[in-house]
Amino acid sequence: MRLHNLTLQAFGPFAGTHTIDFDSLSADGLFLLHGDTGAGKSTVFAAICFALYGKPPGDRDLLLRSHHAPAGLLTEVTLEVTLAGRRLRIHRIPAQMRPKRSGEGETPQKSETRLSEWALDTDGQGHWEPSSKSHQEAALEVTDLLGMSRDQFCQVVLLPQNDFTKFLHADAHGRRELLGKLFRTGRFTFIERWLNDHSRTTEKNRDAARADVLRLAERIHQAAGGDLTTQCTAPTPDDPHTLTEPARAWAQDLLQAGHTAHARTLQAATTAKENLAGQQRLEAAARELHRQQATYTSARQQLDLLQEQTPHQDALVQRRDQARRAQQAAPLLHAADTAADDHTRAQTAERTAREHLLPEHKDLDASRLETAEQSLRAEAAVLTVLVPEEDTVRRLTTELERTDTERQDFASRQRTAQDWLEAEPARRRALEARREAARQAEEEGRRHQSALDSLKTRLEAAGRRDTHLARIAKAERQLADAQTVVGQTGQDYLTVRRRRTDGMAAELAATLTDETPCPVCGSCTHPAPAAPPGRAAHTPGRTGRGSPPRAGQDHTGSRRSRAARAPRTSRHRHRRSRRHPPDRPPDPAHHAHRRTD
Repeated sequence: MRLHNLTLQAFGPFAGTHTIDFDSLSADGLFLLHGDTGAGKSTVFAAICFALYGKPPGDRDLLLRSHHAPAGLLTEVTLEVTLAGRRLRIHRIPAQMRPKRSGEGETPQKSETRLSEWALDTDGQGHWEPSSKSHQEAALEVTDLLGMSRDQFCQVVLLPQNDFTKFLHADAHGRRELLGKLFRTGRFTFIERWLNDHSRTTEKNRDAARADVLRLAERIHQAAGGDLTTQCTAPTPDDPHTLTEPARAWAQDLLQAGHTAHARTLQAATTAKENLAGQQRLEAAARELHRQQATYTSARQQLDLLQEQTPHQDALVQRRDQARRAQQAAPLLHAADTAADDHTRAQTAERTAREHLLPEHKDLDASRLETAEQSLRAEAAVLTVLVPEEDTVRRLTTELERTDTERQDFASRQRTAQDWLEAEPARRRALEARREAARQAEEEGRRHQSALDSLKTRLEAAGRRDTHLARIAKAERQLADAQTVVGQTGQDYLTVRRRRTDGMAAELAATLTDETPCPVCGSCTHPAPAAPPGRAAHTPGRTGRGSPPRAGQDHTGSRRSRAARAPRTSRHRHRRSRRHPPDRPPDPAHHAHRRTD
């Protein structure tokens, strides 16, 4: 934080408008505010605190307005300050009573806040850009940039009326919170928390790795069964040392035994495959025998069926003979058809001819024509009866031929089946013997296949053993690295804590003077005050004026900056201020950050 300009109007003892140029005052690195009681020294710091946080230190809310200011002059505070590299202008008007613009009496004036930031436009010209008019937003912005609340700012930076003793007598929680924000010790807390979490995580991973090893060992043991034996002891949960190299040796022995058993199993599997092929051949022969038996059964059924159809065949033979006799009448039928056609044509011709006869000649030869008509009608009736018999004769002839062919075929098949039945008992006895041998071979093949599947499962489990062993080795390396990091970080934490304790004691010792009681032990004599790390202890009442180390300069600069801002009692009011290098701002928070870095 760097202050640039402060404007007070009707604030505290300042009845008018007053401006303080901090850039000019801090040109030499350090300045001192001094004056009589009530001159307004604390009011300047109260105005700074009010501009930053909207509230002065302590309970001075009712004392902001000056009793000597004119009634029409409002109480205002304007502060230009650089926070975290950003230049801001904060203008605040507290709540107060002001005269009415028309009429008599007073009216309430609400509090106002205007936050502006110095920015550059596109032409490179600087201007004040409004940022916020909200009390909460402005206070939040300032708190984020400073990293301290109002109470912490008053205790660490302003030190009003020796309130630093409140910090010295604060409880451990209050000191830890303030110093943690001031010196950014949160990273050490984060490291400690991370180490604890990492330690717990590593322990969980170690336990999980051990559980995995035991689980894998159990699975390997189950897969190996009781047939495989090793010279090494199996890992046990009671002895963690058996979970590393002994477990690996045990698994390797089991793997070697598994390879040997696998070779024997492959040989047995080859033999089983050969036996299985023989059994498959026997099974094929048995199937062929079954098929022939089914064929024989079907032939016997067909033979019985043919024997049952013998009367029907005899009837068909009789019908065939009748059809052959009917076939002899076919020429007569053809002649009858021809005669009928001729008769029809003759009638047509007769009608045509009779139409050309004279009426008296139409009845000639009627008897003869009638006689011929009767004869033809008789012949036509006979032929009409014989026409259906011709179709029956043809159909019966075809059926007779087919039946004769089937009979000859059935007779041939009957002779073949009879020959096959005569030789069947011997073949049946041979096939039954082969079927029994095939059944025994099939049962033996199933046993060999079951043993082969079991050995394959055990071989796969042994193959996965290498992957789990690599994971075990990796977990062991991670555990060793984590233990190394935990040990080294613990030593670093103790070193940083010891240095910080020594630095706090040195800061308290820097404020001690003769005849002044110690805020810790209450003694007025200080025979051996603490010194900053890397610097010899100084005697009470003596101030080093040489060129101390850089760490000593940081602690001395912080002490002098606090002494320059603290309102002194009447006995130390006119003490001469010491000079700082121009490039070091009189900001204790700045020195605190440098010491922490």
